[in-house]
Amino acid sequence: MSFCLRLGPTAPAEKIGGKARSLLRLAAAGLRVPPALVVTSDLFAALRAGGPPLPKTLAAPGALAALEAAVRALVAAPLPPGFRAGLAAELAALDGGPSPRFSVRSSAAIEDDADTLGAGLFLSRLDVPAEEIEGALRAVLASALAPGVLAYLERRAVAVEALGFAVLIHPFTPGDAAGLAALDSSHGAPAIETHHGDASAARAAVSEALARLAVQHGPVEIEWVATGAEVTFLQLRPYRRPRTRALPRELLGWRWDAAHNPLPLSPAQAGLVALVDRSCDTGLRQKIVDGYLYYAHAPRTKSAQRWLAESPSAALKLLEGLTDLRLRQPSESLEKALETFAVIYEPLFGAVQPAARAAREALADFLRRHGVDAAARLPALLAGVPSAASARTELARAFARAPDAAARAEARAAYLERFGDESPCWDVAEPTWRETPIRLDRRLRGLAGNEAAPPPDAWRAVADSIRATLPADEQAAWDRLLDEARAAAAAAEDDDALYARAQASVRQALLVEGVRLAARGVLHRADDVFWLPLDLVRALARGEASATREETARLAGEAHRADAAARAAPPSLADAGLAESLGIVRGRTGAGGVCIGRVRHWNEDARGPAARERPDAEPEIIVARAILPTELPLISAAALVVETGGALDHVAAQARERGIPAVVGAAGAASSFEDGDRVVVDGDAAVVARID
Repeated sequence: MSFCLRLGPTAPAEKIGGKARSLLRLAAAGLRVPPALVVTSDLFAALRAGGPPLPKTLAAPGALAALEAAVRALVAAPLPPGFRAGLAAELAALDGGPSPRFSVRSSAAIEDDADTLGAGLFLSRLDVPAEEIEGALRAVLASALAPGVLAYLERRAVAVEALGFAVLIHPFTPGDAAGLAALDSSHGAPAIETHHGDASAARAAVSEALARLAVQHGPVEIEWVATGAEVTFLQLRPYRRPRTRALPRELLGWRWDAAHNPLPLSPAQAGLVALVDRSCDTGLRQKIVDGYLYYAHAPRTKSAQRWLAESPSAALKLLEGLTDLRLRQPSESLEKALETFAVIYEPLFGAVQPAARAAREALADFLRRHGVDAAARLPALLAGVPSAASARTELARAFARAPDAAARAEARAAYLERFGDESPCWDVAEPTWRETPIRLDRRLRGLAGNEAAPPPDAWRAVADSIRATLPADEQAAWDRLLDEARAAAAAAEDDDALYARAQASVRQALLVEGVRLAARGVLHRADDVFWLPLDLVRALARGEASATREETARLAGEAHRADAAARAAPPSLADAGLAESLGIVRGRTGAGGVCIGRVRHWNEDARGPAARERPDAEPEIIVARAILPTELPLISAAALVVETGGALDHVAAQARERGIPAVVGAAGAASSFEDGDRVVVDGDAAVVARID
């Protein structure tokens, strides 16, 4: 039996593996490839013969120990008679020069299969001197018995013993530049990535090769190395382009409101959206598509003058007075609560918020007219404004710094007194903090515990430095615009607390109705009321409709299933109005798709996920500075965010193969997000955003 073959058209395809087969295809296309030999899969089978059995799954007892024993046996197994002599003869025939150095690369049977590329799973050794070839060969063969390989093959129902595993050996070519390139000719220009060096002289040859190969093989990815304009091609494999989703025609001109409502809305909240869209003139249109809230700008038909006689802050004070008047005597009437909600909603979003934005923009325009970078200076100028946001921070600090249980109880009570009507998300189906103080405790315990509060007047130094550069006749205008913008900033923060009060009133009215319907046997549980269409609940409350418990159970069940489906397929952040407050990290598309889940950091020291309590069963998003390709099969994740790597690297390739979103090259992701943060990973837009 010949274990070493010169690579050529007559080499048996079933014994030389995927990398070797791809080298033959590259040569057949007329492209430059290195001369190569193949150690066939017969050697792997011979060294494994008589060795310990392999576990069928990593979940089997003693699986890791069994793999380690198999590796030791393979490394220690004697080489077949005549192998060394045959290998030496073939290496000499490669003509590597007086002091030849070689690349010793895995060539597994699956490495040219679009469905099981196994990108980066197996070991390759580069720049190996002739005397170290045997050790490199055994190391490459042993890499087929790694835990990651077993996990990968298990996912794809491929038995390890059935894995054909050969080794490709060719002269090492360092080159001036090296990298990867890919082309799906139905979707734009080639993607060319350089791992090292300057590839400018080689780009034309790489692009031409991609075009030629794509005609023959469809979407392709290649590995290349170049010396000047001379390119040598090392591997060809099928390319799976990152999938993207086109915006439905009905949403052209609309944006996903990810900044405020990043999760699907319950039927009750969807009903509130329909109510205010129908009855409130705010300059915005809203609609729910596949569970998510979208908005579009629309001209107002009414005047907002009665609310804007003085300023956004004065208008907000008037509105707060109206809210106090209406909510002072809570009504059990659902219709009354909905009426109050609409009465508060229209001026809040149709007058106060637009006026606050206008005051901020007026200050920004003034800065730009005087040559000041508004984007850089506005955050500092509008910081330190006493508002609901600063009050939340102070109350959270008081709780986190409380020395004992009694002090924590007092701090919690103070927080609930001011902000108890708020909840973790803007959905009337979500219990408020007042209803679930334990959840509030968990949230407050992790907030602002040891942070030093910034000086409240830190903004003033920035303002004074700008004022000093202005002409004397412009300084009064500067003072006025700055005061108005700071007052507007406070109003823009305080409106959230006001909205929460109005929404909590609707929630309580719906719960009252849910209790009544459950008592009458119409609902299985009172909180099922949030999962019925709001118009049906209103009709039931007015006695204008009837429903059986079976009918409401069916409707609620359908709504819960629709919610789960929507969470599994969120929109693209490319369709969202992105807000700075989201906490956004941008990278490169590794694999397309969108996923919402909770962050879990990859611990490079322990080579595994950071340990943490998992409070829920939401999908897990792995965030890492780097992940080894051999670790990826061991990771169970809904999406990947990696600070390093490129769109054609192994992390991206394996993510595309697994069909999970991945953002690579996302510098700063590891420090931007904490364990447990809820984020949306948008592989299509190459964006990761915090949405909690």
